[in-house]
Amino acid sequence: MRRIEPAFPDLLPVTHRLGWVSGDGTNVVVDPVEMRLVPPGAGPPFRPGERTLSHRPIRVLVHASAARDERSFLGELVAGGSGLLVVLDAPLAPEELPDALLPGQVVVLAPQLAEFWGGGLLPELACWSKRGAVAGVLLVLGPVPDPLVWVSRRMAEAAASGAGFVLAIPLRLPPEERRRIYELRAGESGNIELENLLFHTDLGQLAWLMERETSRVALSVGLSETLPGPATAIVKSETFAAGTTLLLWARRLDLMDGVGSLGWQLRRAARALLASTHDIRTLLREDNLRLVPGFTPWVEMFTRSVLDGSGQPFDETLARWLSV
Repeated sequence: MRRIEPAFPDLLPVTHRLGWVSGDGTNVVVDPVEMRLVPPGAGPPFRPGERTLSHRPIRVLVHASAARDERSFLGELVAGGSGLLVVLDAPLAPEELPDALLPGQVVVLAPQLAEFWGGGLLPELACWSKRGAVAGVLLVLGPVPDPLVWVSRRMAEAAASGAGFVLAIPLRLPPEERRRIYELRAGESGNIELENLLFHTDLGQLAWLMERETSRVALSVGLSETLPGPATAIVKSETFAAGTTLLLWARRLDLMDGVGSLGWQLRRAARALLASTHDIRTLLREDNLRLVPGFTPWVEMFTRSVLDGSGQPFDETLARWLSV
């Protein structure tokens, strides 16, 4: 188990990783921490970490192979109040995970990588709720032909599979990886459309368009975009979900407004909330959000409106995010 800093900490706020990407040894898989493609058979670029339990509950990303091999250790983590985000990057049965002791303590995340990049079918997710685990989809956003159509189809598949939420994260594609896929798909004759897609497209802008389309479709099919856990004995599920919602909109404000963004205010408050021992429900009921550092009057108004799903300033921010 190693301490980590995810490439997109606003979208994946976990602190430790157990194991390494699993796969089946034949297909390309995605590393959800670095958000990079991992070729078949690639080993971890680090040595296994400590097995010592933390004195404080932590949020751990667990790969499928580690979940099978370390079930006893996972049971100790859960008993100690830590939360697990289990990545289904290989087949894993619900009974192979320890039972959650707290709501949202065990969350399952199934990566959905486009076939264009070597991804496979989405597994059935409805079965996980019987074990007390919330299951969702990690929608890996990378350049593909007809990207908005691809997003719409994958979201429909996620809803049909029984997913409770979707987490859309851009794929990081260095030039050498784009060159590899081009040579694999274009062959010796070349392919001008593929070349334009991989080398002459603004990948940041494309990912932004795909993220917005994800939000539009999520609203239409009733899928949440909030990561509901992993909760811990210190940070309950509702508080964690509120924190991740603020982090999500902090990122979106930054994308829309650049250097003039107020996202830093949401980010500061969200991180303080996730580090505190306060229960968001109690704070809201007692009108005490300002007990948490960073909850200025504007942040408090945004928090109340985003958690209610309506009201200002959230309505105006949502309208801007969904606009074409």
